[in-house]
Amino acid sequence: MSLPLVSVAIPAYRHAHFIEATLASVCAQTYPELELVLIDDGSPDDTLEVARRFLENHQSRFRRIVLERRQNQGVSANSNACIEACQGEWVHLLGSDDLIYPDKIARIQQAIAEWSTHDLALVHTDCDFVDQNGQQLTRSGLLPRPAPGPQDGAWRWIFLGEHSIFNPSIALHREKFLAIGGFDRNLALEDIDCWLRLSARHEIARLPEVLASYRKHPGNSLLRRVRMLGAQFITYAKFVEDHPGLVDEGDIRRQFRRNVRRFWKRMRKTHPGLLPMVLGAQLRSWFVTPTGADYRRFGELLNQAAT
Repeated sequence: MSLPLVSVAIPAYRHAHFIEATLASVCAQTYPELELVLIDDGSPDDTLEVARRFLENHQSRFRRIVLERRQNQGVSANSNACIEACQGEWVHLLGSDDLIYPDKIARIQQAIAEWSTHDLALVHTDCDFVDQNGQQLTRSGLLPRPAPGPQDGAWRWIFLGEHSIFNPSIALHREKFLAIGGFDRNLALEDIDCWLRLSARHEIARLPEVLASYRKHPGNSLLRRVRMLGAQFITYAKFVEDHPGLVDEGDIRRQFRRNVRRFWKRMRKTHPGLLPMVLGAQLRSWFVTPTGADYRRFGELLNQAAT
């Protein structure tokens, strides 16, 4: 019996130093039936040229290769374009600086067959964190993780921030991903938003094996952390507004208070005058469930501080 085609989608941008290692990790997969879709998002470096030279020597590894360059549109639009161009039922979305281990695709395909559930939209695994030189920093498998196998209601632990889905570890069901509109190009945290929307409609499964590496780069500045926290507030605002009644009010209150504490930690030195607003929001959240507007107010303040 022939194996189904599996797609690897790489939205590439400004990773000339890493793309060859990324592609080599794809070529090393033990699963035989692969296609590769790589779209360069108008990189100012020679990411596409490095990828092209590498793939010229590895064309026989893939049933199909799509290698394109487009005008810069951002990671969400480029990721959507890559996934739309794929032909496999399951798509492994891989950053152009990340790595996957040789058995990743084979193990996920095996698990999908064993679980045999038609409502599955996303599979994720545990992963390593590596630095710019590929040296291991830590391993996600040492952190608390969701239970193995498919589950309904994964949106709850994603919303509460109890665990993370590490992007190089995922496989997406292409049709289900496209049916919800893919990544929202208007959001900075397009991945968390997408996982929330997928899990509100479908099952998500964890395969408890370390099968990928997420590469961390230097330059994790305070300004960037402020910007990312602002994006989280905006993402949560959208979810509670678009799914009224789905999230338990007690969960919203606890999650909001935790994130307001994070807001104050980021802003107290540069914006001490915000303390009354922070204390007032914390107090009100014990009696009134925060709305999307409450989340957006804090998100917009963080975004302003990061500009």
